Amino acid sequence: MDKILIFGDSIAYGKWDKEGGWAARVRKFIDEKYNIKDRTNLQVYNLGIPGEVAIRMVKRVDLELSSRLVDTEDEILVIFAIGVNDSCPNNWMTGKQTSKEEFKNALKVMANGALEKKCKVTFLGLTPVNPEKLTSRGLLLTNEAVKLYDSYISEIANEVKVPKLDLFDELERNSYSGLLVDIVHPNSKGHEMISRIVIDFLAENFGI
Repeated sequence: MDKILIFGDSIAYGKWDKEGGWAARVRKFIDEKYNIKDRTNLQVYNLGIPGEVAIRMVKRVDLELSSRLVDTEDEILVIFAIGVNDSCPNNWMTGKQTSKEEFKNALKVMANGALEKKCKVTFLGLTPVNPEKLTSRGLLLTNEAVKLYDSYISEIANEVKVPKLDLFDELERNSYSGLLVDIVHPNSKGHEMISRIVIDFLAENFGI
């Protein structure tokens, strides 16, 4: 593996974590395991944008991939971690919930585009929310909607034949909702929990 590109929203971006979020923690793990130890050049790019939704992200995936495919022999893993914002009926980027058809189509286009460029692809499942927590934007997020959109991700992952990391149930079993600073964003302990699960998943499925 030469490069890992992580496309996502504010959770992937690492909002509210003093260590930079789960993606930054994955990069730190890889740096310590490979790059610092034996000078392997495995690059991890965090391409998360706060508020991102799939129907916006689909417009930049091809450009981001093309700009990093400098060496056509590079082995690249693309991680898509998107969907919580799409499930929200008053998402602050679009003002509405992404329709089922638009969401699934965006996921399919992004995954197939990366696969056509000979990248490895995986989806991360969605994380629980806690409607009892306050949110500065009055977002109407619910776990029912999050789980529904998580099921759409599963459908597309199966359709394009790529692995998906199911996060929701495992995080709930580990009291993840108590680690949220607001309705949706985890604190540092929450990001650490996600990073450990992601690292184990990458080891099992991609040998990282």
